[in-house]
Amino acid sequence: MALTGVKMTEEVWLTCLTHALSTETEEIMGLLLGDIQHSRNGSVTALIWCALPQPRSDRRKDRVETNPEQLTAASAHAEISFTLCLLYYCQ
Repeated sequence: MALTGVKMTEEVWLTCLTHALSTETEEIMGLLLGDIQHSRNGSVTALIWCALPQPRSDRRKDRVETNPEQLTAASAHAEISFTLCLLYYCQ
């Protein structure tokens, strides 16, 4: 299953752009949260609704790492957001 398209909110786009431009000489890392939409014609689109930029924990040029606490917090945010989306869609 290959993606044929990606849709994201303006807020997500601006978050990613700001994160990239704030560290123009370093690689960046972040998490994107969203859903996958399957169309009847066989196309698959990613619907991105949240961006979670991750600050670097290691400042060496050849490393892009984040600390485990930040990843745990991002994972908790994703689970809460997913649960809220499920509750919204089920109502």
